[in-house]
Amino acid sequence: MKRTYRFTATVSDGTHHDGECAGTVRAASEAAAREAVAEWVRINGTDKGRTWRATHIELH
Repeated sequence: MKRTYRFTATVSDGTHHDGECAGTVRAASEAAAREAVAEWVRINGTDKGRTWRATHIELH
C-alpha cells in the first residue's frame, strides 16, 4: 500500500549548492520514495537546462 511522504532535498549541480526543494511523494517504501524524489529533481533540473542532483534527501 502506498504512503505519502513529505520530503526536503538538497539540490546541487556537482559544483555549487543550488538550494533545497520540498514537497510530497506517494510511494510504497522509503527507498521508492527516495528514488522518486531523486528522479523528480533530475527531471526538474533538465526542464530548466540544469544538471541538478539530489545530494541529500530527508523524508518526514
